Amino acid sequence: MMQRTRPALVFVALLAATLVTIFSTAGPASSQTIGSIELIAQSAWVDEGGIFSTQIRVAGADAESVVRLEVYPPWEERDDFLRRELTATEPLFEIEPIPLADLQDTSNEVLSIEFEVQADSRVLGPTPAEIENGTGGALPILRTADESGVYPVEIFLTDSDGLLIDQLQTTLIQLPRSRPVPLRASIVLETNPSATIDSDGSSKLTPEDLAELTVLVDAAVQHPEAQVALSITADTLLALDRSEDPAAEDVLARIGTLNSSQLIANPFSEIEEQAWIDAGLSDELHQLYAEGLNTTVELVGVEPESRVLLLDRTIAGDGLGSFARRGVEGVIVRPAQVEPLDREVFPQALTTRFLIPADDAEPVPALVADGGLANHFIAEQGSVARANRLLADLSLLAFQNPDVRQAVVVNPPVNWTPDPTFMNVLLSGIERIPVIQGAAPIDALANAAFTPAAGSDTISAPLRRELTPRRRPIDLRSYRTEFSQASAAIESWTTVIASDERSTDRLNELLQLSTARDLNDAERQGFIDQVYVTINDQKDDSITTPATDTVTLTGRRSELPILIDNNLDVDAAVVVIFDSEKLDFPAGRELSVVLEPGPNRVEIPIEARASGDSPIRLQIFSPDRSVLLGSSEVLVRTFAFSGVGIIIGAIALGVLLIWWLRQRTSRRDKVEMLPAKHNERPVEERIGVT
Repeated sequence: MMQRTRPALVFVALLAATLVTIFSTAGPASSQTIGSIELIAQSAWVDEGGIFSTQIRVAGADAESVVRLEVYPPWEERDDFLRRELTATEPLFEIEPIPLADLQDTSNEVLSIEFEVQADSRVLGPTPAEIENGTGGALPILRTADESGVYPVEIFLTDSDGLLIDQLQTTLIQLPRSRPVPLRASIVLETNPSATIDSDGSSKLTPEDLAELTVLVDAAVQHPEAQVALSITADTLLALDRSEDPAAEDVLARIGTLNSSQLIANPFSEIEEQAWIDAGLSDELHQLYAEGLNTTVELVGVEPESRVLLLDRTIAGDGLGSFARRGVEGVIVRPAQVEPLDREVFPQALTTRFLIPADDAEPVPALVADGGLANHFIAEQGSVARANRLLADLSLLAFQNPDVRQAVVVNPPVNWTPDPTFMNVLLSGIERIPVIQGAAPIDALANAAFTPAAGSDTISAPLRRELTPRRRPIDLRSYRTEFSQASAAIESWTTVIASDERSTDRLNELLQLSTARDLNDAERQGFIDQVYVTINDQKDDSITTPATDTVTLTGRRSELPILIDNNLDVDAAVVVIFDSEKLDFPAGRELSVVLEPGPNRVEIPIEARASGDSPIRLQIFSPDRSVLLGSSEVLVRTFAFSGVGIIIGAIALGVLLIWWLRQRTSRRDKVEMLPAKHNERPVEERIGVT
């Protein structure tokens, strides 16, 4: 039994000894690695003879810790910069360790480090005299071999034994004496499409949505020279407009202070645009763009720039052709939307425009949003360090072809959370660094040179790149039918209540909201159903037609009075259609009228063919004759002679008159023919004498 347990005891003893060794080694080290450093400010750039300044926040380190700064030779290749690989193992310049003992005893302290930058082609680093005398002046001096460049700056926090506690890397941008053509940098920020409105018209703007929108709008408004462009859909603006949060109203008002080129045209909601084209809804797609533009103008008073689009990720060549035929002059694409470049022909990042073939249309000029620039938004660094690296990257791009008109698009990744500190540092740098110039997308495209197809520094036709869209498995064929039918219903009802803009806008809004990309089939159908519910609520009992009744008229021609009640609060345009077997309608069988709210007297010209009772069937339609609003029947009783009866009556009257005249003439003749003796009497009798 003892022999069986001995190996186990040996194993436990070895394990215990190992753990003791590990903890005895790790314990002191862990106690020495407490603390951190964070870059909170630095110089955006320096000229020769300028002062480079950094501010470092030191947190949690003890007083015996020190901070060191080292500057390395400049990056020559952008790929090395993006990988943060140093071009040399030895620093070009370093600051003597700065002890933290003089800092106040607190968990958060700010340490400032400054040095002067001088260009000297003969020597790098401090001169022997400067080394002997300390700094050689008030500040340490970094002597650079070149007039310009982007230099790696490493900052270390170490303990008293020299063990590393924390470190960070930033950059020093030294500008040349002769300025190159500024690199036009177009910052395009997309808003969060989840900020929409529900089918009942209520806002779905969450506090998180509002906070992110506020950061983006602040960036555009507070840095006008940077010319930040916002891609914001109309349904998001509606959500702001209908939010009960006072801050939402303020954000909406500040969007209205931007210029037209800072707002990118969008459809009403974010949609799968190529799916609409594939479903035969190209015209409807462009109508959604028109609705998005009109709603934006209505809410903020600014018309978005529609000549340049941030091309939807699903668009293919036929979709681009549809836009080109409607006046789009240029597009911005992401790297995955176009075929990759041959790195042997194009070893550097593309900072000039190219052409994208479009079906049945002329090729469209384009700029690509640089993926390397986008990655700085989500790098694992503090906000200030990330922003300064992005500025350094832009400077590297400006230096690569200093005599060429270059432009780049900076578009954050979709998973980026807007950061106010990052945006403020980035945009302040763009406004101040002479080799970078903020530009709206339309200006960036217009001013960038074309990329030669044979590569840089060649004379050749402009480069063409085919679209490689990311297709989503979405089929809109069934939705196309629902959309078209609902659209037709809205158009018909709108002809009735055209004066009620609020109601018609609400119907169009519901239809447009049903188009949103992120909706499932049930949610999409919910918006469509609400269209019909809204129309029927207004249509039902909107018009009261006259009850079946008898109207007595005299005369062959007359005006039939009809009383129609408009139960709406607005004017209603209708068409009254009437029909009868015994009556004619000299003015036609239709009458277009506008019914004011309340009772309306409508007179219909009629002509009776004969006396008697004649029913008239009345129907009231929308002006396009597609919506029946009411129907009724009126019995018309007329007393009138027909044409034949009048002639017969006239003849009979004439015969009777002739007969009467003849009878009277005959009597007179008989009296005159009597004998005279019958008339002769004695004079006495004739004069009355007896």
